[in-house]
Amino acid sequence: MLLFALALSSLAAGAWISLLLHEGAHAVVGRLTKLQIREIRVGLGPILLRLYLFGIDFRLAPLPICGSVKIFQPMRPSKYSRLAFVTAGPAMDLLLLAVLVAALMYNRDSEFAGAALVPAIMFQIWMVFRNLLPRHCVIYSEHLPNDMLSAWRILGERNDPNRLYREGYLNALRPYSEGDTPPFELGDRSDRIASFWLEAAGSSHDRVQEAVTALERELSFAKSPPERLLIIESIAITILAGRARDCDGRLDLLTAEAVALRPDLATLKGTRGAILVQLGRYEEASIMLAEAESSDDYNRCLTTAFQALAKFRLGRRDLAAKEFAASAAILNSHDWAGWIGVEIMTNIGSEIGYFPLGDDAVFKSHITGTLPS
Repeated sequence: MLLFALALSSLAAGAWISLLLHEGAHAVVGRLTKLQIREIRVGLGPILLRLYLFGIDFRLAPLPICGSVKIFQPMRPSKYSRLAFVTAGPAMDLLLLAVLVAALMYNRDSEFAGAALVPAIMFQIWMVFRNLLPRHCVIYSEHLPNDMLSAWRILGERNDPNRLYREGYLNALRPYSEGDTPPFELGDRSDRIASFWLEAAGSSHDRVQEAVTALERELSFAKSPPERLLIIESIAITILAGRARDCDGRLDLLTAEAVALRPDLATLKGTRGAILVQLGRYEEASIMLAEAESSDDYNRCLTTAFQALAKFRLGRRDLAAKEFAASAAILNSHDWAGWIGVEIMTNIGSEIGYFPLGDDAVFKSHITGTLPS
């Protein structure tokens, strides 16, 4: 009975030690090779403990069956660093198995050593098999390649796998860069900022608030003016679309900082004006919106809509109706499905009384109370 209890304890302890060492190896090697670690998760089942330390999301669950280490997608991918990262776990599995077998051989005459070590060795053999055999597996509801399949894919790469991702991020930064400055250079935290920026702009509403909170954290570290401006604009637009928490004084300070950093950028004044409308400071908002970018339909549509909202809240409903109708006409003249501005326009239209974007006659019936003929 004692040996049976010892074997069960060994199996449980061996499983936890194996998983922690496996995932720890991934994380340590990732850090050493300059990859940005996003999440370390160990165990299956409901989350028992969740901590955010050193920029990493740590999660612990009760069943020591699986784990994962996620990195932020690198915009300057090094084949060596990614290969070292994905193979660190299997290498640790082999090392631990060798240590356990050596310990068993050294204590082969001990009955208690056998009861303690054999279950741990069996679990470790299973770990080696599941990680060294290239295959797909389901990890936390995601269908992903395991470590060795990822390694084979990295070895087979012939081109830069993240070129389009990197170019998309650099293009997003370009409007906020000074015209006479050198090309923007990616910083140590650019991988993190780019990932959160994409999530905030994406359509997955369940993760938007988390991405906005993460972007606010990144502002404490972002030193580059273009990246600070991109973060501020992303947070503001996401909140204006109603995807995240309500507008508050923090956003007032951030948009004021953005205009101070680049007073020549009219798009920043448009965002600042929109935030001031939401904060109820309509006179200041009118000044900003009058100076906002209006040379293209994208910006003219939103600027006009927020000017209409300010007038509506001031009780000038007829003028608000006219301006919002002009804004809606711009929107309806384009195929902007999926554009976050559609959500902003829908929110403004719902407050003014114009619900279906697409029929000007229906809009007028909401404003005037008359039915279209």
